[in-house]
Amino acid sequence: MSLRTPLCELFGIELPIVQAPVSYAPALVAAVSNAGGLGMIQLSWLDSDGAREVIRETRRLTDRPFGVNLVLEWPQDERLELSLEEGVRIVSLFWGDPSPYIARAHEAGGTALCTVGSAAEAREVVAAGADAVVAQGWEAGGHVRGEVATLPLVPTVVDAVAPVPVVAAGGIADGRGLAAALALGAAGAWVGTRFVASHESLAHDIYKQRLVAAGTDDTYHGHFYSYGWKLGTPYRVIRSKEAWNPLHLIAGGARKGDEEKYARGFSVYGGQGVDKIKEILGAGQIVQRLMRFDHLR
Repeated sequence: MSLRTPLCELFGIELPIVQAPVSYAPALVAAVSNAGGLGMIQLSWLDSDGAREVIRETRRLTDRPFGVNLVLEWPQDERLELSLEEGVRIVSLFWGDPSPYIARAHEAGGTALCTVGSAAEAREVVAAGADAVVAQGWEAGGHVRGEVATLPLVPTVVDAVAPVPVVAAGGIADGRGLAAALALGAAGAWVGTRFVASHESLAHDIYKQRLVAAGTDDTYHGHFYSYGWKLGTPYRVIRSKEAWNPLHLIAGGARKGDEEKYARGFSVYGGQGVDKIKEILGAGQIVQRLMRFDHLR
């Protein structure tokens, strides 16, 4: 199925689906891009050698566009320069002042999209030069910028920054979610948790199975503790039921190779769309199913 929106025109992609930066796995990023969407590398915590390796391996696996994500809670100048040197021209920015990073991306002929949690923040990043805005609703998994749900947030942001393309994020895990996002005026969907539960994801198998088993009411939005982030940073997770973690609120992203106790004991990032995840699939197949609006998985 073909469905081109202004987002597709902006980034040179075929389908209005962006893989949220849930991983630095080249196989995942490339599979999404090869399927017609936009794969996104989470580059924020890799060292220079690791970042170059991931970008080059991704490029070996796809000749389609892909981007990198930088979390601005930490200095990212070096990673941005490295990405631009390696030919990446799509930069995603989150959680901080994006102005200098947007300017640098534009100097190199690139484009920048910024994640926001409110219409006011959306206007600010567009004034700073953002080429597209990701409107992240409260339903999103992982670290959550705002406190407004996706349904009311997206049209408010669309109206605030038109004609700049807006990507809807938070709770989208199937074709119905994508169709709803487009109906709200978004130019595409930002999908994270659904791609964590893919064969190519670096998530631990226990993490993936917990996503498959979880229902919408199994997620928790809190700020007790988030591994590697400042105390008090809000996030949404799937609760842990393991006895060794009595608070069930410590947020982590258990990866392949982690000890089983870690994978079972930590609450793992996941959004409220998790109920739509019924099986582990290849990332390309997930893209194909997101383009089906027939209420099937």
